[in-house]
Amino acid sequence: MKNMLETKQCETVKAQMGGGLVGLLIGALVVVIIDVTVVIPVVNDVLNSYNSTVLNGTTRTILQIVPVLAAVFPIVVFASILR
Repeated sequence: MKNMLETKQCETVKAQMGGGLVGLLIGALVVVIIDVTVVIPVVNDVLNSYNSTVLNGTTRTILQIVPVLAAVFPIVVFASILR
C-alpha cells in the first residue's frame, strides 16, 4: 500500500512539473509577441519622430540600441529561467 501511494505521489509531481514547463512556454510566447508587435515598433517610432536637433548623434546612436536590447532581453531571461 505504501509503495502504491509513493508511486501516485511521483506521478503527481511529474504532472505538475510538466504543467510548469507548459506555462513557462506560454508565457514566453506572450512576451515575444508583445515585444515584437508593440515594444520594438513603438520605440522605433518615437526615435524617428524626434527631429535631429533634439537628439544629437551620440544620444541617437545609444537610443537606437534599445530595440535590439528589447529583442535580446526575453531570450536572456528565458535562458536563465531554464538553466
